[in-house]
Amino acid sequence: MDEVIMDQIMYVVHQMVSWIASIAIIFGGVVPYIPQYRDIRRTQNAEGFSTYVCLVLLVANILRILF
Repeated sequence: MDEVIMDQIMYVVHQMVSWIASIAIIFGGVVPYIPQYRDIRRTQNAEGFSTYVCLVLLVANILRILF
């Protein structure tokens, strides 16, 4: 009986960790953009904004999700 309960607990924990990891992968790609967006919004100046950085971050995150 204890083994069945322990297996169920381990299954639930595994599912929770899996969901949390999936959410982190999905929303983790946005996190690097937040400080840059806040700075541009605060100063109303996009000087120094690089679209190449955005491209590299997007490609890296897409590859991470596909992997």
